[in-house]
Amino acid sequence: MGKLGDVVKRTLTAPIRALLPKNPWLRVLVYALPILLVLALFQPALDVLLKLLDFVLRVIEPLLQTTLGRILLLLVVFTLGAVVAVWLLKSRVRDLRAEAALGRHLHAVAALVDLDGRRARELLKKVARYRGPLPERYPHLCADANLKLARGCLQQGQVEQGLGWLARIVEPGLPDELLRSLRQLRIEALRRQGGVLPLALRREVENAVEQFPSDPVLLGELRDLVAHDGDPAALAEAQERVHKAAPPALKARERQRWLAALVEAGQHALRSADRDQVKKVAKKLLQVDKDGPSSWLLLGDLHRSAGDLRAAIKAYGGTGSPAGLDRIAEVLAAHPGCVEPRELVECCPLQGVLLLVARELARRGELERAERAARVAAEALGPTPTVCAVLAEVLTLLGKEEQARLLREQAVVRLLGAAGSGGAGAD
Repeated sequence: MGKLGDVVKRTLTAPIRALLPKNPWLRVLVYALPILLVLALFQPALDVLLKLLDFVLRVIEPLLQTTLGRILLLLVVFTLGAVVAVWLLKSRVRDLRAEAALGRHLHAVAALVDLDGRRARELLKKVARYRGPLPERYPHLCADANLKLARGCLQQGQVEQGLGWLARIVEPGLPDELLRSLRQLRIEALRRQGGVLPLALRREVENAVEQFPSDPVLLGELRDLVAHDGDPAALAEAQERVHKAAPPALKARERQRWLAALVEAGQHALRSADRDQVKKVAKKLLQVDKDGPSSWLLLGDLHRSAGDLRAAIKAYGGTGSPAGLDRIAEVLAAHPGCVEPRELVECCPLQGVLLLVARELARRGELERAERAARVAAEALGPTPTVCAVLAEVLTLLGKEEQARLLREQAVVRLLGAAGSGGAGAD
């Protein structure tokens, strides 16, 4: 490859070598002519530079002849050198200061991870009060330090100091992550301080939720404010938003709160005789708790309030739960004989309904059928306190007072035994 390059080079320079004279001195003259032409073109500028140099030498020459002058000259030279050095290194010095502040911030975060709160606070205070150049990699470290200091103050119950650190933060230009934390901490501090008007706090929370509509913390704050208003329907809607935005670890808990809020909203609408709202809540309950009894219980309460006892018992029976059986028992106790025993079995295909059938048969005077149904229920369900209590009532209706008394005593003993075992487990 080297030989090929030499051949190409000689080939390209062959015309120029052919034009150059053979005499080496003439060649030097040819080379010097362009240089002389350039110097001739720039001769005025060269003359100015030479005159300036001569002027500087004339000024310096007297200074070099005295000790004081030489010292003054050295000071001037070193000062000019320092200025030039600072000018050249200015950007690097700025980067070093910015990186040092970032490193201090990272050390503070490491101290927080190590649960060294004192060292973390000291470092964060230095970063929060830093006013030098900011690192390009993280230009918001001062705001981040203020947020961490405010959070630490709130954790220690120092609300006023936390608000002070939050007030130092400049909002324009903050990224969404820091701005969300600022909104959360400010709302928590204002709520715990108690010195702000409820309307102002409500406006602050609503503005924050409007800005970050999927933040579970802010939605939880809004939910708590709505809970104080006393509107169960609005509370259920607010809790629904919290459930949708909740992280996976908290989904189950927020779902239970949502169900409780929906049940309360349905009961409130039922008390207000708002049938459309009750149906709407029941439909929502069916979507949220598809396999649970909440929706059917609410519909049963709706039919019961309207006087349609048969539809109420059918809705209660559709739950297939002990809660549904309890509601059916309440209806039958308030309205004996409102449905036939056969219909009870059809409406609620559970073994526990046999107890209710036995009681209804006993009330109607069909003693043999009542005793047979009670015996089947006792064998199927076992001697639980609830079974014993209902059987005692059936036996009383059948005229067997002594057996009823023994069953009541047995139910009381079992209830006391369950309570004692629960207390021992708690200890």
